[in-house]
Amino acid sequence: MSLTLTPLPSPHPGIAPASAGVKTWNVLPFPQPHNVSTSAPQPTPLPAWPSANPSAAAGFPKTWPSPLSVLPSATPPPPIESPAPPVTIPSNEPDFTDDDLRVAFSPIVEEAVRKAVYAKENGIDTYLEPMLRATIRRALAEYAPASRPFQQPGAMDRFIWHVQALFTSRTYEDIFFEKTRRFQVEEVFLLDAASLALVSYASCDPARHSAARRVSGTVQRLALQLRDDDKKIRTTFELTDKRSVISREGSHVVLMALVRGTPGELLFADLEFALRRIEDHFRAQFQQQGSNLLFALQPFLEDCLLIQSPASAA
Repeated sequence: MSLTLTPLPSPHPGIAPASAGVKTWNVLPFPQPHNVSTSAPQPTPLPAWPSANPSAAAGFPKTWPSPLSVLPSATPPPPIESPAPPVTIPSNEPDFTDDDLRVAFSPIVEEAVRKAVYAKENGIDTYLEPMLRATIRRALAEYAPASRPFQQPGAMDRFIWHVQALFTSRTYEDIFFEKTRRFQVEEVFLLDAASLALVSYASCDPARHSAARRVSGTVQRLALQLRDDDKKIRTTFELTDKRSVISREGSHVVLMALVRGTPGELLFADLEFALRRIEDHFRAQFQQQGSNLLFALQPFLEDCLLIQSPASAA
């Protein structure tokens, strides 16, 4: 049998004296009477209140935020801005139009025309009526057989001219045409300005006018003589059969007229007008390569065949 255990284990020899001196707390702990001091502890005196605000920069750590010396003032409200002026969008419309110019210049032009028409000296009526009369007279003399500027030559002149015609194998009409210095456009050719190739033509001879192959040889022969040594278009040159060639150069084509007789300044002006009218009317076709204008241009060239001096009395 084992020994009977005591109710509590026996304490350790070193613990018994310490546990015997422990007292049970029945009241709040209070220091022993002999430890109580007769005088109460005095509170630590506080530093005196500073009389002036210390300088924030004197002895203040740089890592700390600077103290506020005054109360922060409220942020003033932003100033009230006046409304911006409306943005003007530039317009594509012009400042003035042709109608505005017409209205502005109308009084000036009207006054100038009135002075030119009704002027007592050198007015427009001083030249307009004679110019119209001269134009009508020339048109009637060119195309009306009864309107002729010459009378029949005398008997002696007719005899001499008939003898000349007999010995030169020419007609009396040719001799009279030459003596009175008449001129007439017999054939007209329109050539390309770059290559001098035939574009269209017109001839007083119905046989030559009917087929281009009948005038092709004449065109090639004249085209060789049309340029001078500097490769420029010659305005006129004489042929061996007492005929001459008159040429006018345009932007796209060259108008070449075969003239019988003695040409005058009016012939140059009429050919120039005919060329400008052709180029203005067929400008788009001339700019296209390979446009066939042979028959379309012939009516315009036939008008050139009507250019001649007034009819003679032969």
